[in-house]
Amino acid sequence: MSTQADLSKLAIALEYADLGAGLYLAGGSDHAAKLLAAAAEQVLGDLARLLGPSAHNDEVQTLLAKIAKRYKAAPLEPNNARAKRGEGLSALGFAQPGEKASEETREATAAYLRAAWYTLEAMGLDAIVPQRLQKAVDQSTIYANHG
Repeated sequence: MSTQADLSKLAIALEYADLGAGLYLAGGSDHAAKLLAAAAEQVLGDLARLLGPSAHNDEVQTLLAKIAKRYKAAPLEPNNARAKRGEGLSALGFAQPGEKASEETREATAAYLRAAWYTLEAMGLDAIVPQRLQKAVDQSTIYANHG
């Protein structure tokens, strides 16, 4: 990773993964979450191929950590908070609970988010995984069948 463009791609990938995870955790806008998660996984995969063995270089790791620390996630409000304010979920474009298509989209989103997490881990960047991505991966793997 020798160019500023590569660093910009990483920042974008982290943002996509974080926002996709946030939407997934908030329980709404499943289609947008899936698209963001897929984009993150694609960009991170491309970067992993570009980096190759240099991903574990101390200089590269320092640069990547600086990028991750600069990124501040935008807060996302859960669906139940919107419902308490009287906003209809269907009017906002959110899927209704129990819809088969929604469940399939959520499963695909979780798979993309896990792929993004594993790609970051393979690049030696597990320390800079956004918190919401880590939480979404935990929720979709550890807690999925216990809730």
